Amino acid sequence: MSVVVFCLTIALALNAVIAFGIAFFWQAKVIFTVFGVSDWESAHVPWKALGNQKSPQNNFGRFIAGEIFPELRRKWLRAIAYVVVSFVALFLVVGFLQAVAPEYLP
Repeated sequence: MSVVVFCLTIALALNAVIAFGIAFFWQAKVIFTVFGVSDWESAHVPWKALGNQKSPQNNFGRFIAGEIFPELRRKWLRAIAYVVVSFVALFLVVGFLQAVAPEYLP
């Protein structure tokens, strides 16, 4: 039984690490894509940047709203959802095992 519990916790932890890596990749892709199409004039001054429709801040807001790059947004949201599901599964299963059978955990 302890081997099964050990393998389960390792598999869930590995799944969470992989999910984080995938989400990190898609987050980097989003950042580089949004920054690539942005106008950087006055981007470092927040009150001026918000008035510019092509500023990085406004482009990211438009990305979140789904106005630009809808295919990238779907992939990015799936990656974020995968992270959430993976970490919830990891903490629920390991927490349940700690409450029920702590002697089987490594």
